[in-house]
Amino acid sequence: MNEFSEFYKTLEVDNGLLFMLMLMSVFVAIFHTVILMGLYEIDLKPKWLFFVLNPLLIWLASLYDSRSGALVAIVLFLSVFVLGILGMIVSAIRSGLQSSKEEDERRKRSGKPALPIWKKILLTFSGLIFFGLVLSLGVPYFIIIVFIILPFLTSLKPNNKKRFYKFQRTLPTSNIRSVAMGLAEISGTSKTIEPMMARIGKKECIGYLYTIETVSTDKDGKDSYSLESSETICNPFFLQDKSGQIKVVTDDIEFIDFEIDEQYQSSMKRYTQYLLKEDMEVLLIGKAGLQENNEPVFQKEEIKDVFGISPVKSVENYNTLRPILQSAGYFVYFWVILTALIFLTPISLTNNGLKFGKINMDLPFKNSKPVRSVTDFYDNIYDSYEQTKPIDSTDQQQAEGAEVTKPSE
Repeated sequence: MNEFSEFYKTLEVDNGLLFMLMLMSVFVAIFHTVILMGLYEIDLKPKWLFFVLNPLLIWLASLYDSRSGALVAIVLFLSVFVLGILGMIVSAIRSGLQSSKEEDERRKRSGKPALPIWKKILLTFSGLIFFGLVLSLGVPYFIIIVFIILPFLTSLKPNNKKRFYKFQRTLPTSNIRSVAMGLAEISGTSKTIEPMMARIGKKECIGYLYTIETVSTDKDGKDSYSLESSETICNPFFLQDKSGQIKVVTDDIEFIDFEIDEQYQSSMKRYTQYLLKEDMEVLLIGKAGLQENNEPVFQKEEIKDVFGISPVKSVENYNTLRPILQSAGYFVYFWVILTALIFLTPISLTNNGLKFGKINMDLPFKNSKPVRSVTDFYDNIYDSYEQTKPIDSTDQQQAEGAEVTKPSE
């Protein structure tokens, strides 16, 4: 505490340094916005809140004392790590619970038993161990892995919708009469073979997607939703275009980007229904094959693990917006990398201004002692960070000029 008090008293912050800190706080606002909206799922209104709030706090603090403005800037920088670490824990717990529910629902629809509790606990501990290892690598590697590598890998994580649109961009739309056997894309009008009744409203349809979401309300009265269960029921139907028609075997079919047919909320649950109706213009991606009686059918492609159906209008809208969304994603990722590099650069406040250091990318524990207890583990972490501290030039000169003297007898 005394060292901090001495540092604060000797600190000199001029207007140029304050302007630089305010400018850097705008970059910090990118992390604040991404963390709160992405990890905590908070709908910020307005979205530019931190881009104004961060430099404003530094400026207001500097009105009292210019050194206070510098301290507020340091607090804002450190808050990114605190919010990021806590947010990852919250997001990991939320994502784990959600994935567990979805996996149980998927296994239930496939006639398989739910995932055992011991496996869920094992996966949870594996995630905690990974998080601890990443944290132990040090600040540079933590920022690179958490803010650059993991978001990139998450964006590449495959799911049914991504696979569907990936193949939709590369596959040509085939005429039903001349579609080749194997992975294919076809488009046409849905024709009912045997109708069914929808879950909500008892409407006649070919099939439906029915979801139940849990509703959570925050202190501001804003609702957030997490998927509790999802059910897709669809009867076989014909898909018809100008060249002919083909029977669609709907086992494991996925409804993608259907418009909401009915939705209501009751007892902290939200119920939503999507319908596949007669004479809908839809696009399917799956496998063209033959049944035992040599009847042509369209079904799931097991090797590529894709079998989706989407309204033609939704596919056209997605293809129109995709270049814009992709460009926006590149722009955000560029600024995330740039801001991460700023955080990786050691910066120290001196009486004359800002001092930029060199990024230390050495792995910790390379000179560590054997770990025989938890205390040894923490000692190694402490020693690894102590080794990364720069040596003061005056101390080095004193060490070089020191002479070895013999003890007096």
